[in-house]
Amino acid sequence: MKTKHILILGGYGSTGLPVTRLLLANTDVSITLAGRNLDKASRAAAKLNAEYGGNRVSGARVDASDRQSLHTAFDRVDMVVVASSTVEHTEAVARSALEARIDYLDIQYSTTKMQVLESLSKEIERAGLCFITDGGFHPGLPAAMVRFAADQFDSLESANVGSVIKVDWNTLDLSPATMEEFIGEFMNFQTIHFKDGRWQTTSALAMMIPKFMDFGGKFGRQYCIPMFLEEMRSIPTVYPSLRETGFFVGGFNWFVDWFVSPIIMLGLKLFPKSGLRPLGRLMFWGLKKFSRPPYGTLLKLEAKGTKNNGPKSVDVQISHTDGYALTAIPVAACLMQYLDGNIRKPGLWFQAHIVEPKRFFKDMEKMGVEVRIAERSSS
Repeated sequence: MKTKHILILGGYGSTGLPVTRLLLANTDVSITLAGRNLDKASRAAAKLNAEYGGNRVSGARVDASDRQSLHTAFDRVDMVVVASSTVEHTEAVARSALEARIDYLDIQYSTTKMQVLESLSKEIERAGLCFITDGGFHPGLPAAMVRFAADQFDSLESANVGSVIKVDWNTLDLSPATMEEFIGEFMNFQTIHFKDGRWQTTSALAMMIPKFMDFGGKFGRQYCIPMFLEEMRSIPTVYPSLRETGFFVGGFNWFVDWFVSPIIMLGLKLFPKSGLRPLGRLMFWGLKKFSRPPYGTLLKLEAKGTKNNGPKSVDVQISHTDGYALTAIPVAACLMQYLDGNIRKPGLWFQAHIVEPKRFFKDMEKMGVEVRIAERSSS
């Protein structure tokens, strides 16, 4: 079988590099680290080749805003992995991949990106290409956690996923583009979850009484608010017995949650374009100034239903001390299934939907993610 060659846009960045290391350690794939700085890409490639042996990694200068640059880069590769802050260039990257007849995976959360990819979905399927979107953990894991737990029930009645993301922001050097993308998503934030058999928006009044989830250990009980993820939309259709499901995101810190976030929401309504950069700086300042340990990232699924005519509940916890690692590891686990041909199929897919869940979580555990499963049933 021919060795696959993957090009990673943003390959020498904070997400691209961990994905590359995991692929080098767990597969025989060849990788091109791509970005606008050839010197950085080449130095990172040389370091990785020395670290892992061989000559499997190369560097290349690629500008996502330049279609000719993309066409040249996509020649003789099998897949592009988008790990860069280039959401505004989604159409250029996706169309270039279509024209080059290569597969695609992105590690980006963006409503605009989803609209572009969905508009191309029929072309993707007709071309026989496999496009995977919403890679990582948030999105990327919640729907996969529901799929994993559903096999343990005869009837699944509720499945809520909550998250705790506590980061030492003082250790991070985020680019202005990354912060602008992060802030930009506030404009599309939807407090929607599935309850009583229908998708519904949580009112502003109800938001004052947030949902609490017990994450145990060092995090304990945390307040969370609904955050709609597109990967969750089809879950009630797949499991018709569900009466409640959704994703709930925990807070950053008290100052950002109760003071900075409302300012950002208002600022973006008044200044949707010009406000991105200053509001991004305000957010980053609040995160650095007021975030406190313990640090780590954890997702918890609380599922309830019936098994053998009796009530049953299953809790699944996925955690890692490093949020970047928890972003990279699910992507690598997904790509491992793609590279051996088990999940490569034509069309546009969410990472959380295309993976085989049991292997997915086993592979993540091998790569350093902590997976805990607790079952309870009544006699």
